[in-house]
Amino acid sequence: MPIILLTGYPCSGKSTRACEISAAFAASAKDRKVHVISDETHDIRSSVYRDAKQEKMARATIMSDIKRNLSRDTIVIVDGLNYIKGYRYQIFCEAKAEESTYAIVHVGTPVEVCREWNKKANAWEEDLFDQLVFRYEEPNGMNRWDSPLYTVSYSDPALNAENIIFKQLFNSIIFGKVKPPNFATILKPAVLTDYIYELDKQTQEVVKLIVERQADGGAQEIWLNDTSSVTLSVEPMHTAQLQRIRRNFVALNKVRQIDTLRIKGAFAEFLNRNFGTE
Repeated sequence: MPIILLTGYPCSGKSTRACEISAAFAASAKDRKVHVISDETHDIRSSVYRDAKQEKMARATIMSDIKRNLSRDTIVIVDGLNYIKGYRYQIFCEAKAEESTYAIVHVGTPVEVCREWNKKANAWEEDLFDQLVFRYEEPNGMNRWDSPLYTVSYSDPALNAENIIFKQLFNSIIFGKVKPPNFATILKPAVLTDYIYELDKQTQEVVKLIVERQADGGAQEIWLNDTSSVTLSVEPMHTAQLQRIRRNFVALNKVRQIDTLRIKGAFAEFLNRNFGTE
């Protein structure tokens, strides 16, 4: 069920690298199937990227294909721009939910080289090419959803079974540590009579602590226990904003019950994602 997500500028050579990776895994992991997902496999045209609604629908189509093909004996290679970090995060969460290994391959071809290749291939209209380059959110290996990150230059040799980058990718995908599910997505079969009370009480305590620390001009990182902390955003969060986030978390976890000992840790993760500091 591993997921390999390619990303890069338009006409950077992503599809070529996807084919190389697919062939290398087919040769090196013969007990696994390899499934490549791309705009081309779903007949998604470049004009889709001019309309936000159509682009969102296209991403939903790709995501459905990813979910449909996740299995223990299939390596899913997602070939595409994947230029929105929020979308990469969404796929990362899917990998975690399925307890799958996951990796990013960034095809780091310079813009001017991509532009020349685009002119030769006539793949993207020039103004749309420029828009997509401007929108592109480059992966950062410091972010969990962009890690492990393997950057491939356009001048690098083919990613075959002997290539050092492919060997590293192979090891992280086949032998790497499985991404653990988020606290907030762990289902608990037992229904505790005081669960809702604890959920409300503990999240209120966290909000109160954040408000107090902000008023005092305290540290940007607030530790809730030995393992969980909240990293505050640069701009102070109003109490109303914090309460709105808290209500969303409570509503989610009334359905997805978690261990009461993990409530504050799960809420910390949820807050960090909303603050954009995770």
